[in-house]
Amino acid sequence: MMTQLQTTWGWIVAFYLFLGGLGAGSFITAAVIYLATGDRYKSTVRFGAWVSAICIAVGTLFLLLDVGQPFRALVLFRSFVNMTSWMAIGAWLLILAIVVNGLFALFRTDWTLGYIGKIWMPLQEKAGTIRKILAIVGIPVSLGVAIYTGVLLGVLPFRPLWNTWLLPALFTASALDTGVGLVAAYAAVREKAEGAKRLGKVLEAAIITLIVVEGAVLGVFLSTMLNGSPDAARSAEMLTTGALWPALWIVVVGLGLVVPLLVCITQLTGLLKKRAALVVPLVGATSCLIGGWTLRFVILSAGLPAMLTSPAMQQMLEGIKYLP
Repeated sequence: MMTQLQTTWGWIVAFYLFLGGLGAGSFITAAVIYLATGDRYKSTVRFGAWVSAICIAVGTLFLLLDVGQPFRALVLFRSFVNMTSWMAIGAWLLILAIVVNGLFALFRTDWTLGYIGKIWMPLQEKAGTIRKILAIVGIPVSLGVAIYTGVLLGVLPFRPLWNTWLLPALFTASALDTGVGLVAAYAAVREKAEGAKRLGKVLEAAIITLIVVEGAVLGVFLSTMLNGSPDAARSAEMLTTGALWPALWIVVVGLGLVVPLLVCITQLTGLLKKRAALVVPLVGATSCLIGGWTLRFVILSAGLPAMLTSPAMQQMLEGIKYLP
C-alpha cells in the first residue's frame, strides 16, 4: 500500500513549533542565569531574553498564517473564557510569554531602560526587582509554551502518532536543548564578563544532560509507537525505515544530537585550541537548531490519520484512485 505523508500541516507549522520551543528554552536559560548570578552576565541574559520574545512572537505569527487561512486561526484567540480548552490555554500562554519575556528584555537592555526612566523614573529605580519578578513569572509561562507546542498536536483526533503524552515531553526536551544550546554558543563567543568560562562549562554540562534526556524520550516515543496500534506503527515506520528515515537518523539524531554532544564533550575536556573554541560552539548550536526544526517537521509529516476502515478496504480504496 502506498503511504502518503501528512501535508495539511506543513513547514509553516513546523516553524511555529520550533520557534515557540526555541523561544521558551532561551528565556528559561536566560532567566535561570539571571536569578543565579544577578547582573554578572548581562550580555548573555539580554541575548536570551530578546531571542525568546522575538521567536515566540514570530512563531505565533506563523501559526496565525497557517494553511493560507489566517483568519480561521484567530478563533484560537476568541475563546479565552473556555479554560477547559487547550487552544484557549495555549493562546493565553503565548500572549503572556510575549508580554513577560518582552518586558524582561526591555528591562535588561540599558538604552531601553533609559527611555523607561524618562517616562517614569520609579520604574528605572526598581528595575532589578521588576526583572526578578518577570524572570520568576516567565519561567513557568515559557515552560508552558514549550509543553503546549506538543499538546497542540495531541488534541487533534485520529492522529495516533500525536495522541500521546510523550510528544509534549519530546518537544519540551528539544525546546530546552535548543534554547540552552543557542545561549551557550553566544556566551562562548561574546560573553566577556569574569567567570564566563565557568558559565560556559555549566551550560555545556546542561546541554549534555538535555541531549541524553531528549535521546531517551525519542527512543521511548519511537518504541511505544512501533509497538502500539497498527496506525501508530505505520506512522513510526515512516520515521524509522520509511520515506523519512534519512531526516530522522541523519539530521535529527546525527546532526541534532550526536554533533552537539561531541562538541560539548570536547569543550568540557579542553581539547580545543583557542581559535577553534570560538568556531566549534557555533557549529554545535547550528546543528542543534537544524535538528530541532527537522524533528518537528518529520513528526508533522508522519502524523497520518487513523484508518477508519479495515486495512484491506483501505488498500482497495487506495488502488481505486489509480484506476483510469
